Amino acid sequence: MANRLRYSALYKRLSASVSRGFSTSAQSTPEVSSTTRHAVIATLATGGLAAWYVHLYGSPINALTLAEHGLHPTEYPWPHSGALDAFDHQSLRRGFQVYQEVCAACHSLNLVAWRTLVGVTHTADEVRAMAEEVEYDSEPNDEGEIEKRPGKLADYIPAPYPNEQAARAANQGALPPDLSLIIKARHGGCDYVFSLLTGYPDEPPAGAVVASGLNYNPYFPGGGIAMGRVLFDGLVEYEDGTPATTTQMAKDVTSFLNWAAEPEHDDRKKAGMKAMLIIGSLWAISIWVKRFKWSPIKTRRIVYKPPKL
Repeated sequence: MANRLRYSALYKRLSASVSRGFSTSAQSTPEVSSTTRHAVIATLATGGLAAWYVHLYGSPINALTLAEHGLHPTEYPWPHSGALDAFDHQSLRRGFQVYQEVCAACHSLNLVAWRTLVGVTHTADEVRAMAEEVEYDSEPNDEGEIEKRPGKLADYIPAPYPNEQAARAANQGALPPDLSLIIKARHGGCDYVFSLLTGYPDEPPAGAVVASGLNYNPYFPGGGIAMGRVLFDGLVEYEDGTPATTTQMAKDVTSFLNWAAEPEHDDRKKAGMKAMLIIGSLWAISIWVKRFKWSPIKTRRIVYKPPKL
């Protein structure tokens, strides 16, 4: 709206100036028509708008400095990033363990239900046992009282805090984001989350200014993040005996969060492969049918034999 008003005012000023010029010259050259005057006004206004757009698109706009944007993460070869690659489900199981033992103390997974883990990271019995360890509010009884019940597969993974105010109070005013869609919500996706988790230096570099209560991480916009380093070597003991290094835990939990954001990932690629096979087969059949029907017509020879006199 502001740009439209600016362009309208620019057009009016150009029209007024050109009109004044024509009114002055009209006294000496009365043969100038109003059609020519309007054409010149429209040409000048169009040229002015074009010059303004060139100025807008040609001038770099930096809302934030590179430090405020954060260090660009390195692009890593994730095992599920290929067109036909699926998730490593052993890594997803380890990633869920890292989330439960490390991340779940502050971050929620509000959009992930227990049932979605069945056949992905755990068996149905394992997921049912984990859900039953958590108490959920039941429906009000006849007296209107709400009792607690064990969790079911249909329930969603509980949040660590009852509301936003409690989360901020427990984290010095900072609100830990929900991790259900964090991979899609951050530029760089898996690369950003992995770099953030492994990007805490022992000491901030010389010249880096971090506000009180924040921790330095070059991958976070502004460099100061409320979350401190949470992954350390040996922090988690994996069930399958995989060494729990910082990078291994960061890789596993990042893969799990990618699955949480895209639980249809594997099925989508399977459906895409089937669609490409079907479409390719139909395309080949259509080419054969076309050649079968048209080749006799296109290769025929028409001979004209004039009558003998």
